[in-house]
Amino acid sequence: MRTESTRRRSLTRSIMNPILAIALFGMTSTAMAQATLPLSTVEAASINSSQQSQISSYASQWTERASGTDMQAASRAQTKLIEPLINARVSISFRRAYSDALGSYFDELESNADISSTFTALRIAGELGTSRGTQIILAGLNSDDAGTRIFAAGRAGRTFRTTATNGPALSASDLTSLIQKLDSLADSSDDQSLVSACIQALGYGCSLPSNDFLQARALCISAMCDAAAAQLTGNGSDLESRVRIAMLGSGAATNSLLQVGEDSTKDGIKSAVALGADMISVVLSQVISNSMPDVDNRDLQVALVRSGESLLYFALREYAELNRRPVGNVQQTQFAQLLEQGEDRSFRNQAALLLGPGSPIVTEFGFADDRFVN
Repeated sequence: MRTESTRRRSLTRSIMNPILAIALFGMTSTAMAQATLPLSTVEAASINSSQQSQISSYASQWTERASGTDMQAASRAQTKLIEPLINARVSISFRRAYSDALGSYFDELESNADISSTFTALRIAGELGTSRGTQIILAGLNSDDAGTRIFAAGRAGRTFRTTATNGPALSASDLTSLIQKLDSLADSSDDQSLVSACIQALGYGCSLPSNDFLQARALCISAMCDAAAAQLTGNGSDLESRVRIAMLGSGAATNSLLQVGEDSTKDGIKSAVALGADMISVVLSQVISNSMPDVDNRDLQVALVRSGESLLYFALREYAELNRRPVGNVQQTQFAQLLEQGEDRSFRNQAALLLGPGSPIVTEFGFADDRFVN
């Protein structure tokens, strides 16, 4: 037989259990809200006060864990910090607000002054594509540590890709600062890994939208092509390494010139023309000096010329369009095919005619007479 006391306890439990369940559900929902960000916030064209609170809460929760002593938990937290930024539709407004929310965390990482903290900051900075992110990457490019400089160059490239894909959350001057630093490093460094990383990063910059960043896009093409040409025509390494870097640049430049609806400038096109012509010229010099490998052993030279003449063709077409001239007048050469067939004399004569002293290309772009044939 149940006593009055027993009945009261039972009644109390029946009332409290739903209350506890609601309270626990509320706590869980709050924790989940802090652990994830709604797509409506990540993709918002403008950030309202409620969304700003969500961003601040999310950043606070995961930066605290990322700074903890549990390395596994810290690694997972760093992944969570990047997670919203890899959304294909992440907005400019979100990236700016999120960058601001991470400001104190970036300050902490900078004050730590260790490689792990530096790399963590660089990872996030490249995905943000913001002014603060640019400052972090520039600091990395100025580092005394070679590995940090190479990684920072890669994150500069990521900034260009983020900007091209998701829109500009940084200023034109931010982009110019990155481009000029990459250009300076590629021009002055003897480290081929760093030079390659800089050229690859600049290659991503060649896809910046010309409507918003025509000058930055053209500056990337110029810096990248000039750096690749300098590496190719220099004597600092074996031919295969030089060819690899040149083709890295020519591939990115050709892709940029082929992008529909995008424009370039005369300076950008001139640098692309120069790289394409240099790629042909290097092999032409071997033919003229009788040091050309036989037909069965010239795959490297054939690939170099094929890539160079393709770049040259599309650069000249772009130049014709820029000057409102008929693009049909630009002729596609077949130099690589001549080399494959062992027609070295025909290649020499045709290439010298195209690139030699007084040729239309040399005259039109103001190259030195002996730039490509000497």
